[in-house]
Amino acid sequence: MNILRSEKNRNTDRRKRALELIEIFVVVTICMVMYFHERGKAVQPGGNTLPALGDHVLFGTYLGEPIEWRVIRTAENGEVVLIAENILTMKAFNAADSGEFNCDDDGNMYWSVNETEADRNMELQAYVRGNSRWADSDLRAWLNSDRENVVYDGIGPVTSAMSAHKNGYASEPGFLNGFTRQEREAIVPTENITNGNALDGGEVSSTDLVYLLSEEELSWLVEADVNIRAKPTAQAIEQDQTAWYQMFSLELGLETYYWWLREPVPDMASNCYVVDIGYKSRLLRGDKAVGLEGYGVRPVVKVDTGRITLLPKESEIDVSEEADTTDMDTLEENSREQ
Repeated sequence: MNILRSEKNRNTDRRKRALELIEIFVVVTICMVMYFHERGKAVQPGGNTLPALGDHVLFGTYLGEPIEWRVIRTAENGEVVLIAENILTMKAFNAADSGEFNCDDDGNMYWSVNETEADRNMELQAYVRGNSRWADSDLRAWLNSDRENVVYDGIGPVTSAMSAHKNGYASEPGFLNGFTRQEREAIVPTENITNGNALDGGEVSSTDLVYLLSEEELSWLVEADVNIRAKPTAQAIEQDQTAWYQMFSLELGLETYYWWLREPVPDMASNCYVVDIGYKSRLLRGDKAVGLEGYGVRPVVKVDTGRITLLPKESEIDVSEEADTTDMDTLEENSREQ
């Protein structure tokens, strides 16, 4: 009987130890799941860490400064979509092909508080104020170029074609000129479908390395808990010649500013939507001709984190070494006020 009792006790002890081990395993597993959930990171096969939605990362440079981005989309294949945390520059969406904003080849001017022929004739409107078609815009050409001399269709964004004859960027190196070869090769081409304007028969497609958001894609910022409103960088303010930021935002006590979407106003040929400054409840404004040169640019890129490790915002990068400039083919509301 003592032997049986002893064997029974040993079996009981084994079961207790087994249960204790199971409990420990469960607790450790739960802790690990919670840890990685809180980190919000996914480890890729190559050992790189995929940033989580909303993360701040550094990638590329502009005007000699590292660019801070926010993660607004992630994918299991390691690709992430980034949007610049701040407005990086003030530029016109597109120049007036006439070479003089609101003026035709015969010298006729279309400045008026009342309706003019350029408000009724869409072809004339696009010619004297700039076409709002993203796929053919000067801003798209500049954003997607790594060349010191950007190649534009037509006259390009010359100063005389801007509304106030300021912020011409025809001779500025392309946006990607400040990126290293490795950084450029990590950018994934994106197939974009953009709504057409009054001159288009429907949607317009483009293949872009760098692009602007559409109205629908603003929801990505909400999902990633990234502010839709944005402030310009100190470099953007210093580079800008219009002082519109002072006039439209700072005098109202705001630090946020207008920035372009690639979305045209559908019944116009020369107007695009911009994200409003936040003074009123509306999210978008649609009454701005694309030749207006004092509005902000907040670029978007898709990056393959398997090809490059994105540094967190706190990291220090050495930007003293000149970026590799090897040539690369350019790839292609809450409420509205119209």
